[in-house]
Amino acid sequence: MNIKFDFLGVVLNLILLCLIPNLNAQTDSLKSVIQNSKKDTVLIINLNELSAKVLKEENINGSLEYSHQALLLANKLNYIKGEALALKNMGLAEYHQGNYLKVLEYWSKSLEAYKSVPDTLGIANMLNNLGAVYYSQGSNAKAIDFYLESLNISLKLKEPLRICSALLNIAGLYGEIGDYEQSIKYFRQIEPYLTNLKDVQIHSTYLMGMGEVYAKKKDYDKAIKYFKEALPLNKNGSDYAHNLKMLGETEYEKGNFSKSVEYLELAYATAKEKNQQLDMVQSLIAIGNTYQKKDFQKALNSYKEAENLALKMGVVGELKDIYGGMSHLFREKKDFANAYKYQSLFVQQKDSLFNLETDDKIRGLQFDFELDKKQDQISLLEKEAELQQNISTRQKYLVYAASVISILILLLALGTYRRYRYIQKTNSVIEDEKNRSENLLQNILPHETALELKKYGKVKAKKFEAVTVMFTDFKGFTQKSASLSPEQLVESVDYYFSKFDLVMEKFGLEKIKTIGDAYMCAGGLPFPKEDHGKNVLLAAFEILHIMKEAKEKEDDSIANFDIRIGINTGPVVAGVVGTKKFAYDIWGDTVNVAARMESSSEPMKINVSEHTYSLIKDVFDCSYRGKIDVKNKGIMSMYFVNNIKNKEVSKPV
Repeated sequence: MNIKFDFLGVVLNLILLCLIPNLNAQTDSLKSVIQNSKKDTVLIINLNELSAKVLKEENINGSLEYSHQALLLANKLNYIKGEALALKNMGLAEYHQGNYLKVLEYWSKSLEAYKSVPDTLGIANMLNNLGAVYYSQGSNAKAIDFYLESLNISLKLKEPLRICSALLNIAGLYGEIGDYEQSIKYFRQIEPYLTNLKDVQIHSTYLMGMGEVYAKKKDYDKAIKYFKEALPLNKNGSDYAHNLKMLGETEYEKGNFSKSVEYLELAYATAKEKNQQLDMVQSLIAIGNTYQKKDFQKALNSYKEAENLALKMGVVGELKDIYGGMSHLFREKKDFANAYKYQSLFVQQKDSLFNLETDDKIRGLQFDFELDKKQDQISLLEKEAELQQNISTRQKYLVYAASVISILILLLALGTYRRYRYIQKTNSVIEDEKNRSENLLQNILPHETALELKKYGKVKAKKFEAVTVMFTDFKGFTQKSASLSPEQLVESVDYYFSKFDLVMEKFGLEKIKTIGDAYMCAGGLPFPKEDHGKNVLLAAFEILHIMKEAKEKEDDSIANFDIRIGINTGPVVAGVVGTKKFAYDIWGDTVNVAARMESSSEPMKINVSEHTYSLIKDVFDCSYRGKIDVKNKGIMSMYFVNNIKNKEVSKPV
């Protein structure tokens, strides 16, 4: 039996402990207080508290709205601590959505705000959080730097909670990468604080972490000691079933079959009572593993029950373990037909898990690439600001020069002429640089949105009742990318996305963003258009043509992919996020359904929802796919768009 460890869970749980304060006030009462409050620092505190509260209730958009209001008012009142907390909450909301570049932006600004006050406790907190961002992207070296800096500050402050949080994150990171001696070293440093701190979550996490490290080191007696110490602390918490499962698995490794079964069955019963389905699945797998050599039927029943739950939840890692266990079970029974069947399913799940791990690596590369790209954009915008300052300074000099020239006009005639030529050349350079910056802004934002931003310094969010949203995704991207160098990978993605950008321009569509190998665009904004559905479909067919054409060229420098396309039509909210690093984005259920259309599509196919089909059915030949079960959306009707009925309509309008 292979014992599984959850060091990443340890790290992220502790991060969330640091991020979400204890909220005693109810949401409704806070809203009532805010509606009747003056625009002062108390209102900022309440807005930030409400932002954290609604985020805990998984209302991400609401959390962003309240924290944004707090940020605007804090800026107006020059309340730096309120600004820092608002930025921290905004980063947390984006963290829940996996938007790590935005998280990095908000938390970096929050860190700078805390430093300017200075608030050393806030600094330690944000350093810890930034470490979690880099850790989640696979940048362990950067993560450990932030964690250690947070720890050093916390030690100087003699703040036990912050010290223990940083130590747990560092110990968890070392445990995750397999350096168990370093992990134990940092876990040990927590022990002097536990008695006075009296924090159940910190104490429990420490004990479970130590137990998992010793179990991995095969020192089962010590592992069991720590797991048993954690039991009373977890008794009424969400980790009790997991604690029991770890005890059961460790007892099995030690050879204590009866104790192992006792703990594992109690783990399953506890998880079932608390409706913790993932813990139920994991406990059933462990029971099946335990009975493999003892009782064929009990093992099979446990695996089957675990399989039913895992399929409903869509958990790839657990399905892999289930099918691996069942294949081994039937092989021992000499039922080779069933052994082969479940071995095949095991390999499928293993491949899916490999793809997910590769996706994480690609997102890490994309994270670094986008971060560098953002830094270039910032440099250009800063250069524009510097040029504008130079213009203002030069204008002042011209006024002074004019006063002098009025007195010495004859003597300085030649100098004036030379200066005139110099100014003309300088203004030409300035104009060129300004045009470059203008073009950069136009590439980031729609033209009208960019004008509104330059005029007013902000952009109002707008609701569009009918917008057609398209997602594309390369099939087999993660598998193929594993064999490509980072340079060839980025070059290939840039080749396709650059051509997609030209298609967007041709059909008057708005590119929203790219996420790894996914491309997102929309028709019908920033101005409503009647033919947005038709134009998006025409663009989709051109994208298919681009992919086919790339295959025919057989260019070794560009990787070939098949592509899935999904389209949906409906209302969205559009706006600009960020205060310096601007990004135009759209939100709403329409966007989520479009993403589901893409994931439910097939290679080199265009899959549309019923809403889009009703708009384009007279122009395009479509085939009904039937009603398909969509994750988190239920049963939805879908259609494949096969071709254009009338070739004359293939021009953009």
